[in-house]
Amino acid sequence: MKVKIIEKTHELDLEDALNCFLENEKPNIQNMFYEVALTSHNGELEYSFSCMIVYL
Repeated sequence: MKVKIIEKTHELDLEDALNCFLENEKPNIQNMFYEVALTSHNGELEYSFSCMIVYL
């Protein structure tokens, strides 16, 4: 079993990266976990969009 974690600051960038990984690697996916984190840095909101793919 393997794990791939992809993290981006914009949801559309994460979507593109996920599609690229899935198209190129063609993994046998066992599970996927999606998460959004929001932090504040100097008064600015920063997002982190991530996905962990568990595959064979």
